[in-house]
Amino acid sequence: MSARRLERGDPSALGSSCVDGGVNFAVYSERAAGLELCLFDSADREILRLPLPDRTDDVWHGYLPEAGAGLRYGFRAHGAFEPDNGLFFDPSRVLIDPYAKRLCGAYIQHPAHFAQRSNLSSTDNAAYVPKSVVTELVAALNSVNSLVRHSPPLIYEAHVRGLTRLCDLIPGPLRGTYAGLAHPYLIAHLKRLGVSVIELMPVQYHIDEPHLTALGLSNYWGYNPLAFMAPHNAYAQNASGVIQELATAVRVFHDAGIEVVLDVVFNHSAESGADGPILSMRGLDNLTYYRFDPERGTGGFIDVTGCGNTLNFTHPNVARLVLDSLRYWVQALDVDGFRFDLAVSLGRQGDQFSAKGGLLEQISTDPVLSGRRLIAEPWDVGPNGYQLGAFAAPWREWNDRFRDTVRAYWRGDHGAQADLGRRLHGSNELFEHDGRTPAGGINFVTAHDGFVLEDLVSYADKHNLANGENNRDGHAHNLSDNMGYEGESADPALRAARDRRKRAMLATLFLAQGTPMLLGGDEFGNSQQGNNNAYCQDGPLGWLKWNHEHELVAYVARLSELRGLSSPVWRLKFVHQQWLAEETPSADAVDPRSSVPDAAIAWLRADGSNMVEADWHSKDCPFALLRADNSVLEICCFNRSQEAVSFQLPLPNRCWEGQLDSSMADGVPELNLDEGRVVVEPYSVVVLHSGFEPEIASRNE
Repeated sequence: MSARRLERGDPSALGSSCVDGGVNFAVYSERAAGLELCLFDSADREILRLPLPDRTDDVWHGYLPEAGAGLRYGFRAHGAFEPDNGLFFDPSRVLIDPYAKRLCGAYIQHPAHFAQRSNLSSTDNAAYVPKSVVTELVAALNSVNSLVRHSPPLIYEAHVRGLTRLCDLIPGPLRGTYAGLAHPYLIAHLKRLGVSVIELMPVQYHIDEPHLTALGLSNYWGYNPLAFMAPHNAYAQNASGVIQELATAVRVFHDAGIEVVLDVVFNHSAESGADGPILSMRGLDNLTYYRFDPERGTGGFIDVTGCGNTLNFTHPNVARLVLDSLRYWVQALDVDGFRFDLAVSLGRQGDQFSAKGGLLEQISTDPVLSGRRLIAEPWDVGPNGYQLGAFAAPWREWNDRFRDTVRAYWRGDHGAQADLGRRLHGSNELFEHDGRTPAGGINFVTAHDGFVLEDLVSYADKHNLANGENNRDGHAHNLSDNMGYEGESADPALRAARDRRKRAMLATLFLAQGTPMLLGGDEFGNSQQGNNNAYCQDGPLGWLKWNHEHELVAYVARLSELRGLSSPVWRLKFVHQQWLAEETPSADAVDPRSSVPDAAIAWLRADGSNMVEADWHSKDCPFALLRADNSVLEICCFNRSQEAVSFQLPLPNRCWEGQLDSSMADGVPELNLDEGRVVVEPYSVVVLHSGFEPEIASRNE
């Protein structure tokens, strides 16, 4: 091996590629003085260093004959080491290929990874860093083109390990793995709930931050990526088969009619800020890959992510890395879409944000990515970082205003009622522009970040001491309510009241126009004991505690069934995602023998009269949302007061039938409709319809 040399190779395909009985290597670096390819044996010993022999337009490349898949490698970069000027070239660091499709070996915290401000590192880091692995070109195991897309879907957010790690109906060796995702029990559970999209928290290879390692904790959530294209090995039964195992899980979901969306992190990397490790892009060409300005302090790194660094998406090679990564996940694993963490950073031009043009536009118009779901977390922590509603079609956005409004309304906050009307109407003041539909808003009450649903009604304050930061971490603005007692309670009356509050919030989520997202575990009462920032809790606190017989499972299934199948208004208008016009005349003036205006809504008081401005700002004014689709009517009654309220139904001569009563554990209504009125219990939602013809469902399924 010591006598081997690299041939010239091909600069067009970055990364490592199996070609003609050998392997081609290509890596971008504008400022390096030289790059070496380092090869390692199965014992992780470096056996060869070979200079990359050629450079084409800042791509260094070489071809190694008689090599193939499974070869372990890294790069060493030569050049200036001037951290204050953003240069971190140091050949004592083995660097991970930014295009690596698989990594092997463990990342071990060690001083050799970190920049010494005065001189080069005296210790080689090769023994402490994962190695890139040459992989064969992977073809997708199936095509999503045959998958029936649901619009709007029901999204289910979950963590690969946490979702199944404690599920006793899945065999032990599969729990917490990609293979566990594909187990028939989990598939059946999701199908029962009506889930049509599973959104997986980051599966990109990630590492732990030094401060977590020092505390004996880990970055459980995975928002600290080291390699954008490599699946995280710890979720695989066998690291060498990680790609195949994840691809198999995607295929099984597709066979069940469930799409797979990956939560991806491109806004920053695990190399962190000025004092972070040199592991990959920083050592290859820091000024290309990261936003850096030596005049701005903090070591020169521009940080709009809160994680120490921000990728430089204005550089065409960095934009190419993101696009190539997304294409790889689609072409190799056939994933159906992506949720972009801190997506505003991808649309920044300096301190300004633009949804049209730049990387965001490149992603949405890319031929390979066309038709895939693109979901933005519409904020970062930089200047002008909150951009909810500012993205353009086909992008969809996490709607945190929906979350906050629903929590505030059912908690009884004064002033929340008017905002709830806007959220039920698809947050049209945010998304009804530039041809966007209500599907543009991803509605949620809970997500991985913050309180889970059970804790939302059980804790007034966060309890994050287990995170090792004296409860300083995590957001304090939770809009939660312990309903009289902090924490878990055995009091049956309190437990019943909390369950009723949860059912009301879930009903609101499913009733609203837009795309609903359910946090995994909320459907069976999972608790994190008041921890609202369990990012570092890779253990029972962060894993889902399954309760297979929990009443909420059946309740959520009923909500999903009503939204997707039973209601003509929900099905026809929500599937087609039309904005509903607030044009229905006074409900008691509509002739029951005539048709009702198409795709229209009205807001009614409990006495049946139209809501006026003062009603919206009243602390406790029960109200109803009337939705119409020609001859079909649907009314949704909301009562957050402490007393039962009798609602006057519009068009009393029509026959009304109950669809939902959130005061009932299973949601099945047992309503007494007397003289055109319906009683709605405290802190409850009731839904009725009129004019439903059963054959409509079969014609439109």
